[in-house]
Amino acid sequence: MATSNTHIPADTCQHPEPPIIIGSAKAICRNEIVSLTATGCSGTVVWSNGDTGSTISVKPQQTTKYTAICRAKPGCISCFADVWKITVNTPEAPTVTTSSKIVCPGQPVTLTAANCAGTVHWVSQDGTEQAVGKTWVTTLQTSTAFRATCEQNNCISNPSIPRSIEVATPQTPAVSADRRDICAGQTIRLTASGCLGTVRWADGTEGLTRTITPYSSISYRAVCQIGSCQSDSSQAVSITVRSASNPLNLQTNLTSNCPFQTVDLSKAIINKDVSIQRYEFRTGASLLAPAVQSPGAVGAGTYYLFGRTADGCYTAPIAIVATIKPCQNAIPPCLSNPAFVAIRLDSLDPAKGVVRLTAQLGGSATKPSWQSDGGGLFTSTETNARYLLSEADRQRGATLFTVSIADPDGDGPCVGASAQKLVTASSRELVGLSKKVAEPIWLTENQKRLVELTYQLTVANLGKQTLTGIQLADDLDAAFSGAGAQIRSVNVRVDSGLVANKNYTGLGADTILVTGGTLKAGEQAHAWLTVRLDVSQANTLTFTNKAMAQAIDATGTICRDRSTNGLDTDPDQNGNPTDNDEPTVITLHSVQGEEYSSVFIPEGFSPNGDGINDRFVIQNVPTGVTIQVEIYNRWGHLVYQTMNYKNDWDGTSNQGVKTADSRQGLPDGTYYYQIRLSDGREFVRFLTLVR
Repeated sequence: MATSNTHIPADTCQHPEPPIIIGSAKAICRNEIVSLTATGCSGTVVWSNGDTGSTISVKPQQTTKYTAICRAKPGCISCFADVWKITVNTPEAPTVTTSSKIVCPGQPVTLTAANCAGTVHWVSQDGTEQAVGKTWVTTLQTSTAFRATCEQNNCISNPSIPRSIEVATPQTPAVSADRRDICAGQTIRLTASGCLGTVRWADGTEGLTRTITPYSSISYRAVCQIGSCQSDSSQAVSITVRSASNPLNLQTNLTSNCPFQTVDLSKAIINKDVSIQRYEFRTGASLLAPAVQSPGAVGAGTYYLFGRTADGCYTAPIAIVATIKPCQNAIPPCLSNPAFVAIRLDSLDPAKGVVRLTAQLGGSATKPSWQSDGGGLFTSTETNARYLLSEADRQRGATLFTVSIADPDGDGPCVGASAQKLVTASSRELVGLSKKVAEPIWLTENQKRLVELTYQLTVANLGKQTLTGIQLADDLDAAFSGAGAQIRSVNVRVDSGLVANKNYTGLGADTILVTGGTLKAGEQAHAWLTVRLDVSQANTLTFTNKAMAQAIDATGTICRDRSTNGLDTDPDQNGNPTDNDEPTVITLHSVQGEEYSSVFIPEGFSPNGDGINDRFVIQNVPTGVTIQVEIYNRWGHLVYQTMNYKNDWDGTSNQGVKTADSRQGLPDGTYYYQIRLSDGREFVRFLTLVR
């Protein structure tokens, strides 16, 4: 049974003078040791990092301020000593980029280091220094990885994240076609496989696959290019383009009949061939020539007729000469063949905001004129129009397009034509992601001191339609393993609307922690990622982390967002979460040693009502043990006291001048505590209160 160790503070106390701190250095490089000595205290010196004694040795990983108090007896302490600030001059690791991730043997590659105001040192994967300077051009024979360090003020940073460069000789691609025997105008798909670089085709195009429409027999070859070197040419793939064997029987000269001033090209077909499924009139002898818009009423000129069989093959073109016979009281062609036009929507790409439209012309219609009621831009205004949606178009959700044909005879009897089409273009859907980290929790596991970090991820639908296929990704390798920390365990829990990946590790390619879910417009959901780390061998105690959100909108378009620090997915409130991507950073002030008990007392808390760390919570207290808590401000005044603490302190005062208003919160800052357990243990340290 635990014995009572209730302490009643003395009614009177002559507060000692604050100690005077002297240190061996004020500016160091990371991992150097500084000796701090406090003089002028006849009692016990308690340092802000929790150590006691007149002299301590510290090894700060970042710029840190140290203070101390002199404790004459329990409940009788001095004010805080003047701060001794130790500046850690070690610069941050540089950011390394490469001109290419894959190169050929002997091909030069350029490495560039940013974020270093000092001298950059390049180091190969075996630890050998290779060069000095912010850029380095080298040639490689084998795949390797490089890091860089930044030297500034005689301090050297941690190595950067390694950048790997793969050395590969281009392999000759293998080219295949889904069909090799086609009719003119039919499409085939070419595929090049076995290339790790860029596939370049003999006609100058690029890409692993391509769709072509040949009108004559042709052969295709490709090479694989990596950097400035390329493979041998692939074996040729020959495509045979067939024509229909039967020639057409046509009347090749046609003349108009008064009073009409047009010719009907269909009169050229004398006897229809049963093997011909369709006839096509064109303005040229090629299938690529424009089609005749109104074959029943054309002007004078030469036209070409193609027949197409049931298997899709075209006959050879036959020229038809149309002659207009002059006559009195002739009917204008635009009356016998009035202009008309229609609009067809070819495609709408919501992700790129591109609308493609076709004007279908008839009669005497010629060149179309395009307009829209939106603020977008036409990049093509021929028969086939291309339009880029503006943000205003997206917000309205629809754009009205008008195509017009000019009056062909001005003041004459003919008139122009126009058509309209309303294209619905949904507003851009947006997914937002924020990420906040709670205060670290130190714990002991298998006699090893570990730290536990919990991240709250908030994903929000900031669009106007439901988002499905919610995915959240977090690369723990990049955040922790790259800095030398060892990940001991990972736990994910989510709101009911999300689907957690129970096998998530965050390592390698396994970075998806939420694999599904649905969010209606304006809704948000949460995921909590808890990572348990061994940081005893880490080369830094500052860890930077980002997550990625992905979702699918109603049109099937994928929208993405990188996380921003905090709880708000759009902190600048401009309606666009994608321009907020501040990383979530946490710094561990020390690696707590084995000498500390398994009882966990936090280094601080944030009573700001956000649901995270709103109470000063002491953990791992044995069952039946009671807790006494006394909190002092920097002037040694008691501001909070309880003899039976229930983990309920929210940063308000219950002592001194603050007791008249229980809702009054203490100001942000550093406080000193004395905590006593009824089993005889006592803890004296500093804590930070930050809202």
